[in-house]
Amino acid sequence: MPTPDIVLYGSVFSRTFTARWILAELDLPYRLEVVDIRRNDQKKADYLKINPMGKVPAITDHGALITETAAICLYLADRYGYGALAPTIEDPLRGPYARWLVYSTAVLEPAIHMKDWADPEKGRGTGWGTYDNVLDVIERALTPGPYLLGERFTAADIAFGAVFTVAMFNKRLPERPAFTAYNERLTARPACKRALEENWPAAELAKLQQQQTQQ
Repeated sequence: MPTPDIVLYGSVFSRTFTARWILAELDLPYRLEVVDIRRNDQKKADYLKINPMGKVPAITDHGALITETAAICLYLADRYGYGALAPTIEDPLRGPYARWLVYSTAVLEPAIHMKDWADPEKGRGTGWGTYDNVLDVIERALTPGPYLLGERFTAADIAFGAVFTVAMFNKRLPERPAFTAYNERLTARPACKRALEENWPAAELAKLQQQQTQQ
């Protein structure tokens, strides 16, 4: 296995949660470069050289630059968890794994944040269909359990689960039994707990809540 040389560019209160989680699952050392979205650091010239989209997270490893949370999960799992967090190319589960990893940000996330596109006619013109259809699809996928690929936990559960867990917390997903059970399994994982605590530190949350109370 290659020795990692990973730099994580990220911020609290952001999708950096996904990158933190997979790094924790793989127990990989990395250096954190803080790009504080509260100060709009992600739009500054130095960071735009890294990610012209002005978004976090991003990682570099041995000179390779990877942005987009699903791609970060794919890269890290293949490079440092191949055969474990990432099914091998010969594994029949590789196809479903790729499906759900991509689904996390190509379908689940936009469907959650664009619920207004619930009209079937409007849904035909989107890449993810309607919100209700997405709910039914993921409920069927999660009902056998315990994970997207059955008994096996993979990086697809991290990419998908990071979106899913935050959406459950923010009440953007209903509390269907299969959803609640899956969310509880994910948030019980030590690596997920660690990433949640790092991404939404208690002291910072307390400050934010105090500021909101004073407004």
